[in-house]
Amino acid sequence: MLAIPPDLPDITALLDDPSSSFWLRSALKSALLRDPLDAAHDARVLALVLQVRVDTLLATPQPKEMLLS
Repeated sequence: MLAIPPDLPDITALLDDPSSSFWLRSALKSALLRDPLDAAHDARVLALVLQVRVDTLLATPQPKEMLLS
């Protein structure tokens, strides 16, 4: 089981928060219609592959002109 940060908002708070992205609210609404274990597993897989993508992009040298813009 994961350690839950004490300041983690619940689903309702995220859905009601206007600063939550449309994508996040849409994903949460979709996940609520699914089996919770399947949705949680898929969310973990998604988070991992997105983190790998970010790490890969950050490790890739950028052309000098891209760094200046």
